[in-house]
Amino acid sequence: MNNSAIFSPFQIGKMTVKNRIECAPYGNALFRMDGAADNKQMMHFRNLVAGGVGMVTIGSANCNLEYGPAPVPYMHNPFLLSSYKNMVELAHQYDVKIGWELIGAKEMFIPAEVLVNTYTIEDIHNYQKGIIEGAVNALSIGSDYIMIHGGHGVVAAAFYRESTNKRTDEYGGSFENRTRIIREILKGIREKVGDRLAIEYRISGEEMQEGGLSVDDQIKFAKSIEEYVDIFNISRGVLENTEDLPFVFPTVYDKRKINVDNAAKFKAELSTPISVVGGNNMFVANEIIESGSADMVALVRPLIADPACVDKFRCGKEDEIRPCIRCNNCINQTHGKLHDLRCTVNPLIGREEYFGRIDKKVDTKKVLIVGGGPAGMEAARTASMRGHSVILCEKSDVLGGNFIRAAKADFKEDLKKYLEWSIRTISSDKNIDIRMNTEVTEELIRKENPDVLIIAVGSNPIIPDFTATGTEKVQWVGDATNDSIGENVVIAGGGFTGLEAALEYSMHGKKVTVVDMIPESMLGNGASLMNSTSLMQKLGSYGVKFICESKVEDVTSEGMIISNASGKEVIPCDNVVLSFGQKKNTAVVEALKNIVCDTCIIGDCSNVGGTLWQSVRSGFEMAFEI
Repeated sequence: MNNSAIFSPFQIGKMTVKNRIECAPYGNALFRMDGAADNKQMMHFRNLVAGGVGMVTIGSANCNLEYGPAPVPYMHNPFLLSSYKNMVELAHQYDVKIGWELIGAKEMFIPAEVLVNTYTIEDIHNYQKGIIEGAVNALSIGSDYIMIHGGHGVVAAAFYRESTNKRTDEYGGSFENRTRIIREILKGIREKVGDRLAIEYRISGEEMQEGGLSVDDQIKFAKSIEEYVDIFNISRGVLENTEDLPFVFPTVYDKRKINVDNAAKFKAELSTPISVVGGNNMFVANEIIESGSADMVALVRPLIADPACVDKFRCGKEDEIRPCIRCNNCINQTHGKLHDLRCTVNPLIGREEYFGRIDKKVDTKKVLIVGGGPAGMEAARTASMRGHSVILCEKSDVLGGNFIRAAKADFKEDLKKYLEWSIRTISSDKNIDIRMNTEVTEELIRKENPDVLIIAVGSNPIIPDFTATGTEKVQWVGDATNDSIGENVVIAGGGFTGLEAALEYSMHGKKVTVVDMIPESMLGNGASLMNSTSLMQKLGSYGVKFICESKVEDVTSEGMIISNASGKEVIPCDNVVLSFGQKKNTAVVEALKNIVCDTCIIGDCSNVGGTLWQSVRSGFEMAFEI
């Protein structure tokens, strides 16, 4: 058992939380379009509160009568409160404190300067009334706390910021006037609910753009409202600014604990407890609490990747925690595409209602899996959980497939940890017989006579033939290393693999140019906006050059020959690194697919492969249905 300070109880107002881990608010799009919490949301929420977290803030609880429909809670609607009460009861069953992030959803989508300077006094009072009534409704169903969202440049920050607030009435001008809107809300809530409901206040410790609020500005503001607040939640940045997104949602390319220094500054100046969010997981959360930099640690994505990560850490089972890889697919699906919540590494998330509990089956079968990449390992893990006997054959001497190369860069520590976890969990599973250096043939399949054959043989790189092919001049991105290439490198292909290779090489002092046929504005498309933004920012900071809307014609001993609207030219370089993507390994699939009646094809060699998310999902789904 882990007896560190992270698992000591903590007092927030009149509320005692069993540990120091808070699930920060997130919109999961699993509520019904009318805002009700039905089985889809309840099944997801059950797994979350059962996993050991101390307190859970339900994100995006709308308090604006004019907004909708959308799959978010509507805290102003009395006819929906009974469905939210079900969530409160479920949270309390697991000794979890539950709160609601109260927002005006309409106001979230109005640019800050427009919002502040066009809202009438009536608009302001309606906004305030909605938040106050949302708090009253939260108390009426037995909730423990509410969170007022004053960070990320939304209403309170927009009014407080001098660069956006040009008003001349009682809500503009002086510090007192610019902070009036939130003081009136907090005072109104306290008048209605007293101390029966704890109040958490989310604030950006600092905004990142010119004219934004500094940490000193924010501490001054926090002191002015401290009498009403039971705990401050320290975040960073402004959602309205795309360049800030990697600070709001730290990516695999960014450091962890990005807000801890600011949290420590707030803690030194205030007597109110401090919670901190931003790139945390259970391991760094433990460091934060032990250091005394904050009183609580808020996280979301690690709880999506593994809802039981808190209990696993508490019980000394850290090696069993499924790592979050900070790809931000979860946020991209819900915020970017308005789709149901999904997770790249946890295929159950957002689909708990359909799959339910992963129980063992009565009619167990013998399952033979061909290929030990992410899809094959997920299929093996899932089939074993269902009680089946699994043989996993990998033709090489190492598990991981093409994902080994995807995780090799220095900044890919999150992906390395996921790969290590995936290998570790199947290697220790007694139901899984792993056979390395074993190429599966028709003879082997007929000898083993499995009930189910799963083919997961992945994909092969697309490598065109150039004049310099066969020399060290041309290298495939999967083989090229910082030691094998020279100082002046041209990468052919500006997909994410090529761009990440460009970052890796440039971080080691290489001069890097990326060539692609697409416009430069489209580079990085296909991943989450925050990850592509962070990657392009870092490539810019290292001086990586892009030559777009250009076709690679040939590679010679001189360099790369390209053609574009201006004609042909030669780009001199020491090496050309090819990153043209992958193609399905159809040859092996065709050779094996008609031997066993019950055969399924998963991962990159199937029609749903191409990304880690799709590979893991397909492996899980097909194995679950056996």
